[in-house]
Amino acid sequence: MMMSAWSLIFMLTSGRWLAGALACRSLNNDTYCMGRRDVLNHLLNGSNETDKYDPRVPPDYEEEHPTNVSIRIHLLSFDSVSETTMDYSVELYLSMTWMDVRLNYTLLHNSSWLEVDTKMMDLVWVPDVYFRNEKEASFHDVTVPNKYMHLYREGEVKYSMRLSLTLSCRMLLQKYPLDTQRCPMLIQSYTYTTENVMFYWKADEGTHPITHDAEIALNTELPQFSIVDNTTESCNGTMDVETPKFACIKAHFTLKRDIGFYIIQVYVPSILIVALSWVSFWLDLDAIPARVSLGVLTVLTLNTHGSNVQSQLPKVSYIKAIDVWVVNSLIFVFAALLEFAYVNVLARRGDKELVATQVFRIPMENKDSRFEVNGNPPRHLHIGRPAPSRMRARKIDKISRIVFPGCFVIFNMVYWPVYIYT
Repeated sequence: MMMSAWSLIFMLTSGRWLAGALACRSLNNDTYCMGRRDVLNHLLNGSNETDKYDPRVPPDYEEEHPTNVSIRIHLLSFDSVSETTMDYSVELYLSMTWMDVRLNYTLLHNSSWLEVDTKMMDLVWVPDVYFRNEKEASFHDVTVPNKYMHLYREGEVKYSMRLSLTLSCRMLLQKYPLDTQRCPMLIQSYTYTTENVMFYWKADEGTHPITHDAEIALNTELPQFSIVDNTTESCNGTMDVETPKFACIKAHFTLKRDIGFYIIQVYVPSILIVALSWVSFWLDLDAIPARVSLGVLTVLTLNTHGSNVQSQLPKVSYIKAIDVWVVNSLIFVFAALLEFAYVNVLARRGDKELVATQVFRIPMENKDSRFEVNGNPPRHLHIGRPAPSRMRARKIDKISRIVFPGCFVIFNMVYWPVYIYT
């Protein structure tokens, strides 16, 4: 029984040794007997204190050249573009790649890459990237932190994380809502200068450093906007007026506003209100209550409509395209009200003229007879013919039926080309 127990222990020990021996692999006549966990422990912890990996310094900190960090961005969502707060929100994958020769494991294992758990990522140096125009930001950690790190054989490190960002965008609203905005994304190093770290956009052959999900590909519609273009550039050492200079890269997203909402909610209602004011020109001169009510109602309605539009915009000192439209529409409506006031004055003047000048002749059997009224011969007026002022008022109404719509059409022919094509 005693010999059987020792035999069993020997067999188990031999089995473990045999399993470890079988775990060794050969590649190009080289034998690797380390497991992945052992490789990571060896790379990050070292065999002694002097060989221990130091995540506090960049890979080339002691060298005469900076560590080059290549960055890619994959957009998951692009929304919440706000003119009031001058910002936009995005959700993205931020991927960075750099070389760290301290993590070279060519002689230790034959795996193409090693995955590093989130609990061990703090043991590896990563670039101190921050978004210069960021207003709010958050990491995603459901159900685990949304980031990964891969170590490659030659020491290349790939690090990616998922972020939600609200970035500032100083918008120029002179052509609002027929505008196109160019919103930046500034990525910069906060600690290391260009002597130690440099940022570059990573663009593989045939690919762009900024990619999108299919839902937000170029020229597809987002809420109120379409992404028509995105450009990238390097700004290493150029974003700071004073020294020291920091690593920096920049991206610009060109956003074209979709005017469908504004056509339905702003332009069409205001056009109908302006056209409604023209109905006054077809009403009779004596329909004073109807014409007054119509003129005042259209002025107040358009003024309220314009106020609602302006309440959704920031208070800027320059004139916007929507301001030009609302003000000119208000001028047309107010001019129609003033036109009624003028023709009403002419009509009342005509009534006074008619009362002051009209004298009826009593018909006589003898057509050649003459008679005098108060010693004066009768005035030769046609009974029922309106006074000249009243006729002028009606003529102005008829002219206004053509002039007002014509001027409004001319205004539209100038407004739309100027703000769309210039």
